[in-house]
Amino acid sequence: MTSLKWITGAASCLVLGGILGWNWPRESRLTFLNVGQGDCAVFQTEGATILIDTGPKDEFKDAGDKIVVPKLRQLGVDSVDLILLSHPDMDHIGGTGAILKQYPNASIAISAVYRHNSQLLKQLILWNRAPESIHWLRSEWQGSVGGFKLRIDCPLVSEQAETNDGSMFVKFEESAASVVFTGDAPVVTETEMEKVGDWNAEILKAGHHGSRSATSEEWLRMVRPQYAVLSCGLNNRYGHPHREVLDRLKQDGISALRTDREGDISFTFAGGRFVRQ
Repeated sequence: MTSLKWITGAASCLVLGGILGWNWPRESRLTFLNVGQGDCAVFQTEGATILIDTGPKDEFKDAGDKIVVPKLRQLGVDSVDLILLSHPDMDHIGGTGAILKQYPNASIAISAVYRHNSQLLKQLILWNRAPESIHWLRSEWQGSVGGFKLRIDCPLVSEQAETNDGSMFVKFEESAASVVFTGDAPVVTETEMEKVGDWNAEILKAGHHGSRSATSEEWLRMVRPQYAVLSCGLNNRYGHPHREVLDRLKQDGISALRTDREGDISFTFAGGRFVRQ
């Protein structure tokens, strides 16, 4: 059984490891799911599975039930170990309830900035999860999952700030293979995160679905990705991804990969890098 351990000390760490069984994929795999106007990515390595956000839910559709759970089955996922929720907006956390029904042993982690967020607390009741069961992360966490280093940074913003502003930053890295997630963090948060470490990565999950409010030129110079993944719904009412962002990516020679046009976007770990499937 996979175990999740939270270790505190001079440097707080998150360590995830173990074996799920004989049928787990031995290759490390990163999949950005096409969940419409929302976010959900699946990272699998050495029998462990981590989700970064869970897709949208509204009165018409629950992406967790209709898309994410079936896709996880297709990916051979028997157990979800950890769900990282970037921030409490429903296009990022809406599918969590359906996923927890299928994978009830999954742990949930989110920034402590949202500890008293009314929408999140309401959802926890619906998910039958007590606030005390959630891993409320503060500032920086570092650890590992399989052979990958894992870094999580939670911007220190006030509880009264816009929910996007406190979006969790996540980085997975092994050899030259690396990926960075920034939720819906705006340019001002990207600028603050530039000061706290190395975010250079092979793959960047473009902020806020390709909105002009994120993925600044300065941030692109910091990350220097080969690929930028834009998760957005086909013909969405927000106009995501915005032309300014696409122009920035093209100008910098970064390959823009869009879930609204390409569907699921998958990479496997090979030769020390992420390889597009």
